[in-house]
Amino acid sequence: MRVAIIHPWFPQYRKPFFDKLLELASEQGIRIDIFHGNPPPEWQERGDSVSEPYATRMNTKFFNIRGRSLVYKSPVSIWQKGPYDVVVLEQAVRNLETYQLLLRRQGAHVAFWGHGKTYTKSTGRAQEWFKQFLTRRGEWFFSYTKGGEAAVRAAGFPANRITIVQNSVDSTELRNLISKITDVSKQTFADKHDLRGKTGIFIGGLDDSKRLEFLLEAAQQVHSSDPEFRLIIAGNGSRRDLVQSAADSNPWIAYLGSLFGEEKALALASAEVLLMPGRVGLVAVDSFASTTPIVTTDWPLHAPEFEYLQPGHNAVVTRDDMKEYSTSIVELLNDTEALDGLKRGTEESAEVYSVHNMASNFLQGLTSLRKQVHVK
Repeated sequence: MRVAIIHPWFPQYRKPFFDKLLELASEQGIRIDIFHGNPPPEWQERGDSVSEPYATRMNTKFFNIRGRSLVYKSPVSIWQKGPYDVVVLEQAVRNLETYQLLLRRQGAHVAFWGHGKTYTKSTGRAQEWFKQFLTRRGEWFFSYTKGGEAAVRAAGFPANRITIVQNSVDSTELRNLISKITDVSKQTFADKHDLRGKTGIFIGGLDDSKRLEFLLEAAQQVHSSDPEFRLIIAGNGSRRDLVQSAADSNPWIAYLGSLFGEEKALALASAEVLLMPGRVGLVAVDSFASTTPIVTTDWPLHAPEFEYLQPGHNAVVTRDDMKEYSTSIVELLNDTEALDGLKRGTEESAEVYSVHNMASNFLQGLTSLRKQVHVK
């Protein structure tokens, strides 16, 4: 069976999943080719795009029509490398090539993968209806999470043709790197940033979805209540200047830019909590791998992976209220027993959400698709 998977672009965090998926698939005689576009303009500043020999970059054009962002990834390379038995498309109405590929399938079975519904922004009924209408044009759906599975099933997609992949990132590498961190390196890092055992860290893209103003104001309130509190911010993006200005004005804030590998592991291992008042997505997996519990709010525009958080077990989720959020951080940093309990919860969750499990789930979906729709 030959399979083409189209991904919006190729961020660094996705590489371990594709590596593992291709490895497992080859053992079952399934050949998978990855196709992807360019990073969207608003994410190009993150600088985390990668390339691989097995992945083909599609010529990409971005449009903005009446405030609506659209993208066209030319499918010519797919047609040239085909024919494919299965083509897996992103579940997104903005992808113009989707309609072209649905019309010109070249005998391929079409599947979709994605969130299942719109999580991260408010949309009208018409758009959500059309998203589900488009999804039902496919013969299989790979859902990031249980919530997405429930959404497409409720919209009429057959339950026996849905696979929950449990979207994840590579946690094994992060866990291994953290296990190798020495007390000396942690102490050196703590001395450099004046850490005093009450440290929060933010890690991720510096964009509006992360609610950085909320984060910085809450951190200010925490520091006013407990001067031993320190905040580490790691990441890059369009709001970098806001973060840099806050760090320049407050010696208890350390802005470290983008961190990967050993540097990311050391920063996470040096913090007690992950402060994410805005969008929580795959950072949940980093939280579990590093045993650094997330403290977030019930803001309505979280990504699907927010479902992985279990308040009181592996995370703290407050009302979307500045005072309640900052107070919860102070209380947690001063409650060793509660913090240790959450850390144990993250350890348990780390065993569930992993790239290996995600790749295994995806492959199981492909093999089920092959049997049910009679792919050769």
